[in-house]
Amino acid sequence: MGYKLAAINGDTLAVPQLVLTHLTQTDGDTIRAALYILQTHDTDPRTMARALALPSIEAAKRTLQYWAGAGLLVSERGAAPAPAAEPARVDLASVANDPYVAVLCQEAQSIFGKTLSRSEMQRLVGLYLNDGWQPDVILLCCAEVTRLGRRTIAAVTHLLARWREDGVETGEDAERWLQRAKQREAWCQDAAAQFGIEPRALTNWERRTIARWHEEMGIGREMIDEALLRANGKNTVRYVDGILRAWRAQGITTIDAARRQGQLEGSNIVMTERPNAQPPAASAQKDLFNRNWAAMFDEEG
Repeated sequence: MGYKLAAINGDTLAVPQLVLTHLTQTDGDTIRAALYILQTHDTDPRTMARALALPSIEAAKRTLQYWAGAGLLVSERGAAPAPAAEPARVDLASVANDPYVAVLCQEAQSIFGKTLSRSEMQRLVGLYLNDGWQPDVILLCCAEVTRLGRRTIAAVTHLLARWREDGVETGEDAERWLQRAKQREAWCQDAAAQFGIEPRALTNWERRTIARWHEEMGIGREMIDEALLRANGKNTVRYVDGILRAWRAQGITTIDAARRQGQLEGSNIVMTERPNAQPPAASAQKDLFNRNWAAMFDEEG
């Protein structure tokens, strides 16, 4: 039996083309969040999580961050400064008596393993005096960008901006953020080995999806292996994600339950093909997040 669109007798909702172009690029929860926002103009992650039955407030926050990055939303914190704008300069002589300034400059140079120019010191101190970052958080950030292979204040500024978007304000917040990033890195490396690809071949969407399996759906390595067995050679993160979400919708949370359920029909699975990749050599198992995060930072000109 065929179908056709019924006459629309009730209210209608204008959906921007921007949302439609993302239908095949993201998951159903993210699309539902966009429709909910368009209908209600509500961007409170707490009420969104409750109204949409999302697994957590953090999941709602991630949908907001996704649509902000896509251009559907604008941060209420105000527009970011133009990239070419000159950062506010700090008169180092006027703050020479602030003990934190001396410690900040000394420790940053020690972490970077190089002497900072006067301009770099001004930008570094500006993060403390103008942007409100505590010295311990700035130094943690310096250590992290150094680990990622960057030793510039521009890299520190970029990562701090990301931290602020993620709600990081204190040293404790930064430590938790770094611990979560380390755990996600381990999950992605493990998943890459399961799929027979190099970690650096994972896209941003695939990395977020792998993290969601563990953090929101409570899925471990064994269930991923089981889903791969049902993939019939379609070993892509998107295809396996379709299997895992189908299981979740049916209340299947264990391997035994999945095996009793039988084989999923292809029509129930989101499918995106990936070109075949050779299994990575042992020497190629590099730090996933090192490579990808480092690419997000602009070199200081």
